[in-house]
Amino acid sequence: MKKLFTFLFMLLLLCPFTLAADDGSDLIFKWDIRFWGGDLGLGYKGLSLFNGVDTILWVSAGGGYQSANYFPENDDTTVPSDPGYDNLNIDWRLGISQGILYNGAQQRNLLDFTLLYRGKLQSYYGNDYIPAGYPDRNGLWQNSIMLGFVFDTVYYDSEMVTREGIYSSISAEFAPRFFLNEVVGNTGFTRLNVLAIVYKPLLSDWSFNMHIFARLVFDYLFGNDAEIPISARTTMGGLSNVPILSNPGSYRGLGGAVRGIEKDRFDGFMKIVNNLELRLYFPVLNISNMVTPGLVIYFDSGVYDKLTRTLQFDPIYLSTGAGLVLHAFSYDVVGYLNYFINEKTFTFSFSLGAHF
Repeated sequence: MKKLFTFLFMLLLLCPFTLAADDGSDLIFKWDIRFWGGDLGLGYKGLSLFNGVDTILWVSAGGGYQSANYFPENDDTTVPSDPGYDNLNIDWRLGISQGILYNGAQQRNLLDFTLLYRGKLQSYYGNDYIPAGYPDRNGLWQNSIMLGFVFDTVYYDSEMVTREGIYSSISAEFAPRFFLNEVVGNTGFTRLNVLAIVYKPLLSDWSFNMHIFARLVFDYLFGNDAEIPISARTTMGGLSNVPILSNPGSYRGLGGAVRGIEKDRFDGFMKIVNNLELRLYFPVLNISNMVTPGLVIYFDSGVYDKLTRTLQFDPIYLSTGAGLVLHAFSYDVVGYLNYFINEKTFTFSFSLGAHF
């Protein structure tokens, strides 16, 4: 219940930024909410380097006090009774998105090249489960450069609560040790990520609307194994929600991206995740012109390399489930009932924000 009240309070604080984002000015506001934290992003597109496309300068920062898990075994069966620890983290990003193609109908770039500097500081508490020898055993200070291409045709109708279009990106993140990544911790790695999301309306009506949402993610970390931190192995990269990107509480690796699996479980260097959702919203039941209820039914699957650097397809991890959704200010709060098919287990989870 405390988490729900925290979410509602943060949502009310960030509401003015949501409204300002649509005022047609040269400023672009973005935001995200974490449990016990949040992120704000600001873009400025008043300075154009090339005619016919937008040049957007980005800055963002955020932080939170969030839970995380470490599983000392990757044998698919060993689950500690209490694998959790706490992660106090601060993130900051600075960069530019240069338009290559323009979408005249939506008055924004269709294809961008994005270049971002990303910094993060993480401090762990109750981390006895992370053994000595890991580069972020005692926290980390990490600096990296991200670059890649973003293709975005997604159109969002706030009144009908509908999304339609494609969002995709291909990106690389470079975090070598000489980027001052030895100040706290001892990290050095490169990450490649390919992301594709499709939003397809099946039925749009004031009574209710129905969508198929699908996401496919490929994520690959390489470098010296001893320099790749747990925080990288248990998360996905990619140019989602530029410039905020994925924060440590929202974009998990295999355990978390495949709902119904304990978050951070099955960490590795290579991962493929596929999510498929049937989502329904009921605009006719809108509460005070602010909150729209909905339902979600999902089927998730994923594989990873089991730290071998070769994808292992035996087994393929599968889960399914359903959830109740409350949608407000372009944001979703979801309560899920999950079923992890491989282990025949039911769990309940609570999510700030749609899964993708």
